Amino acid sequence: MRTLFLYLIFFLIASTVVQANPKTFYLKNGDTITGDVLSYDRSTGVYKVQASFGVIDIKDSDIAKQNLRVTLKTGDILTGIFIERNDTNYNIQTSFGDISLLISDIDRVDIIEETKKLPTKASAWVFSNEEIMDLYSDPTGFTMKKNTLYISGLSWGYSPTDTFQLTTRYWDAISSGDLNLRSKWMIFKGGSLDHRKAFSIGSHIHMGGYPSNKLVYQKVNNDDDEESYYRWESIGESDDVEASLWGSLFAAYTQSSLNKGKIGRLAKTIGSEITFYRNYPIMIRSYAGISYDLRKDLKLLSIISYDPYWGSIQSDQDITLPIHLDLGFIYAYNEHLRVGIHFQRYFFTIYYKF
Repeated sequence: MRTLFLYLIFFLIASTVVQANPKTFYLKNGDTITGDVLSYDRSTGVYKVQASFGVIDIKDSDIAKQNLRVTLKTGDILTGIFIERNDTNYNIQTSFGDISLLISDIDRVDIIEETKKLPTKASAWVFSNEEIMDLYSDPTGFTMKKNTLYISGLSWGYSPTDTFQLTTRYWDAISSGDLNLRSKWMIFKGGSLDHRKAFSIGSHIHMGGYPSNKLVYQKVNNDDDEESYYRWESIGESDDVEASLWGSLFAAYTQSSLNKGKIGRLAKTIGSEITFYRNYPIMIRSYAGISYDLRKDLKLLSIISYDPYWGSIQSDQDITLPIHLDLGFIYAYNEHLRVGIHFQRYFFTIYYKF
């Protein structure tokens, strides 16, 4: 009798543990419900769920279905229909049956297609499927996906692998003959689907021109024998020396976490860049920033930086604080086109990825 009683206690505890595994349901009307599944009636297709606001019934027919592409850390790729997600597993329906994948084994999940039955207003967004490679002009720890080509108003780039990319500012080459190449290598990427991190290093080599984004407050002589004056101008802009090789080195570390409710991500970045140019002292820029998914198609970006050479061409003051703040948004017009606006120069951004 004592043994039977102990088995009964063990069974009750085990049942409680199993039932206390919360699951997240994504509904066709856009709602996201997380709670413990108390029961499931296969005949009616109804889940009884203990949510934070009470016990509710969720019908199978009300659950949004989305097609997912799941990339594992081993490099294997699986596609299927999303069934459910809990604290430890992703469950998807594939061509060879329902499978359960450990979140710790997953590198990324992309939504590749919404089913025709899914209304346009439904939330088919489990999390952001794009880690940005730059906070405007400052690098993050991530690189573009393999075989991605992008072009913006000032530059274009290509990633031959998942960990290496090359970009160039073609407008500098057109306007000032500055042939340049920026390489970025992601030397570390780790973590899980919920919390991932990456560290990248790189360089930006220039074969001409001058660092137009670095300003100095200096004296300007007037050719008409009038009184000289001071102004902010780009470093090297007034030099009579012919263009020569110069460049910069950078490093960036990013942590990206899935938000509460499993919708959207918050990425935090710290980084630093040092610029070398002729006889000028080494120019150091350090920064920290975030990108936050406000909704499926809109990201908030914010950066705070230390850069003594980030002067303002609109200011006539010879002293400015070396601390600078930038805030802006990037909007995804569609799967490929991105447009954005922010407070610091160059104020607008637009790029196309394919």
